[in-house]
Amino acid sequence: MLDLSDLPPPAPEAYIVYVELREQDVHFFDSALKAFNNMVNPRRDVKLINGKLYYKNYVAPDSWPDVQSIFETLRQYIPIGDIVLEP
Repeated sequence: MLDLSDLPPPAPEAYIVYVELREQDVHFFDSALKAFNNMVNPRRDVKLINGKLYYKNYVAPDSWPDVQSIFETLRQYIPIGDIVLEP
């Protein structure tokens, strides 16, 4: 019989983060995020909130502070609007 008592606990669920982007900036945003060791898994899922396009991203909970910094850096190159962390 296998003893699984020493296995680490399961990883926490990823955060779902919606980022307001213009449609023409999605490819740049997606490509730039792929350079950061998969801390962010950008999706092409779109949510319309108050007439604005928000793109879905999955973020590992322990990477969230670093990802916020990456988003701030990307704001120098493309207009990123609101960032919504889904509860």
